[in-house]
Amino acid sequence: MLKYLAAVFAGTVALVALAAPAQALGVEEARARRAEQAKMEASRGDEAFSSKKWDEAIEHYSKAIDSNSCPGGCGKYLFRRGVAWQQKEDCGKALADYQKAEETLTDNGELYYNEFVCLSKANQNDPALVALDKAIKVNPDSNIYRVGRCIILFNKHDYAGALPDCEFTLQSAPDDPTMLIAAATSAEQTGDKAKAARYYRHLLDLDKGNQPAADGLKRVGG
Repeated sequence: MLKYLAAVFAGTVALVALAAPAQALGVEEARARRAEQAKMEASRGDEAFSSKKWDEAIEHYSKAIDSNSCPGGCGKYLFRRGVAWQQKEDCGKALADYQKAEETLTDNGELYYNEFVCLSKANQNDPALVALDKAIKVNPDSNIYRVGRCIILFNKHDYAGALPDCEFTLQSAPDDPTMLIAAATSAEQTGDKAKAARYYRHLLDLDKGNQPAADGLKRVGG
């Protein structure tokens, strides 16, 4: 009897050993199918995104993301779905995707800048500034990022912080009236009257009827 049970047990072990590779193969096949399906959905999402079909892009990207089998990782598809949500003026859902995408897309300045735009719209100025600082760290030569930080710091009355960004943008756009008045006012507020006068005077050369510039020039003795 013991010999019989031993034989049955040995046969069972053999069957389990045979079944294990087959089971593993089934798991691998299922994983491969999910990956292929995710790749197809991501590709369809990209096509819709390129055509600005935002609802279709969201639908296809969502299927790819939900599969957890995105080709190359889901970060870039979370980012693109966030852009689609933002284009639909749903910054709440866009921010959720951007913040999730941050976990893997640490060098995407556009991602951080888009966060800044959404946070600014919600009057969340401190988090918006944090996002903008991240964007500038990735791409310190971006004029649009530096314009944004000049404005947000100026509006926070951080004139010493705003001035370098305002002046940076004037290097490539020396006649920008918004940056000129921001730079002039910031220079004045930080005590650099000569610099303030130079910017106020330049603004008046461009627009002789600019009253804030005329008043500013009088204040700094220019």
